[in-house]
Amino acid sequence: MTPSIVVKRLNYYYYGIMVIAVACAALLYWLITKGMLSPIDPMSSLGQVIQGVVIFLAIVSIPTGLYWFKRQCRTIRTIENEEDRLQAYLAAGRWRIIIVSFSMITGIAAYYLLGGYQSMIWMAAIAAIAWYFTKPTERKIFLELLPDDDRY
Repeated sequence: MTPSIVVKRLNYYYYGIMVIAVACAALLYWLITKGMLSPIDPMSSLGQVIQGVVIFLAIVSIPTGLYWFKRQCRTIRTIENEEDRLQAYLAAGRWRIIIVSFSMITGIAAYYLLGGYQSMIWMAAIAAIAWYFTKPTERKIFLELLPDDDRY
């Protein structure tokens, strides 16, 4: 396995998250416009709980996913076999993309469920910025797997 194959496989997850986010937005928009789902008042108890959950998920999942991956890279870079090292990076990279971008999907869903409540689209935008930092590239793989003594 080469770094370019790892990038290609991780791109399926990276862009798959965007497909899921667009599909979620399209489905919820369609359900609301067809009257099959009525928006929840953002100031109701349920609306405030949804907002709290989305904010909590963003606050927890974004730093956790990024930090966890950084910690995993410390372990992965000590693996001697190149094939095993890239396999471990691939597995950890998948989870980084999923964990970090999860709050983007929930933010988009909450935006539509709460009838276009602006704060939720901002939460989704913050998560989308974090999702962008998970974009796999060969250069990023090289830098993240450099031994600690060779960094910078």
